Amino acid sequence: MPALPPLVLDTDLGSDVDDLLALAVLLGSPEVTITGVTTVYGDTALRARIAARAFRLAGRTPPSIVPGLAQPRSGREVWWAGHEGEGLEGLDEERIDEHDDAVALLAAAEHVVAIGPLTDLAAAVEEPGCSLAGATLMGGDFGPEARPEHNLRSDAAAADLVLRSGLELTIAGLDVTERVSLGEAEVGRIASSGLLGELLAAQIRTFWRFLGEARSSPHDPIAVLTLLQPDLFEFRRGRIDVETAGDAAGRVSLTEDPAGPHRVAVDLDADAVREEILTRILAATR
Repeated sequence: MPALPPLVLDTDLGSDVDDLLALAVLLGSPEVTITGVTTVYGDTALRARIAARAFRLAGRTPPSIVPGLAQPRSGREVWWAGHEGEGLEGLDEERIDEHDDAVALLAAAEHVVAIGPLTDLAAAVEEPGCSLAGATLMGGDFGPEARPEHNLRSDAAAADLVLRSGLELTIAGLDVTERVSLGEAEVGRIASSGLLGELLAAQIRTFWRFLGEARSSPHDPIAVLTLLQPDLFEFRRGRIDVETAGDAAGRVSLTEDPAGPHRVAVDLDADAVREEILTRILAATR
C-alpha cells in the first residue's frame, strides 16, 4: 500500500460522537500524520476546543487546531443538538489557534479528511493557489433509498461546489456506514483503556441519550478507514451529483465511469471494520 499523505481533518466534532471517534482512530494510526484540524458548522471554537481536549488526553502534541466557517453558504439554518460540550469542564482553557485561517490551512493541505458539512472545503477549493489534490469524505447515501444525509444536506451548495471541483474524492455514505454499529460491549472496551477512552465512552453515552437508544453507527470512523485500510471495502468509480434545493437537498446520485474523479464505497466487511475501528481507538488511548 502506498504511503499515506499528511492530512488535515475538517470536522463538526461535538454533535454526533462519531467525529470524536474518527479523531481517535486517526490518533491510533501510526501511519498517519495529522498536520492540522479545522472545525466547521455552528460554534466552531467550541468544536476546536473539544478536539484539543482529545489530543491532550491522548498525550499527543496537537497540530494547529483552527475554528473554521460557522455558517453554511447555502443559507440553511445550523442544526445544533444542544449537548455539544456537555460533561467537558474547563474547555475554555484548551489552546486553539483561533486567529489562524482554517480555509488557507485546508487549501495548502496534501489531503483532507472532511467529516462534516463541506463549507470549509468548498471555500478552500476556491482559494487562489489551492494545491489540494484529494479528500476523503463522509456523506450521502448511495443505496436504493438515496436519503438526504446530514453532512451534505447541511450545506448542499458547498457539497455541489466540491463535487464539481475536479478533486479526487473517496466517499462513504449511510448505505455502508449504517451496516456497522457500536453497542455497550464495544463502549466498555473503550472506557477501560485510558483517559481518552473514558472521554470517548462518556461522550458516546451522552449521544445515546440524545438518540434514545444504546447503539449507534460509527459513520465517520468508517469513512476514515476507506483511507487507512481500503482493502476492507468495495468501491465504484464515477461522478457524483447532489441535489441543492428543497426537501431533496443533499440527495446524491452516482453515474459510474471508470475515469471519473469520485470513488464511492459500496460494500464493506462489517465485522472487520468494527474490529479495526476498536483496535485503532484502543491504540490511541493507551
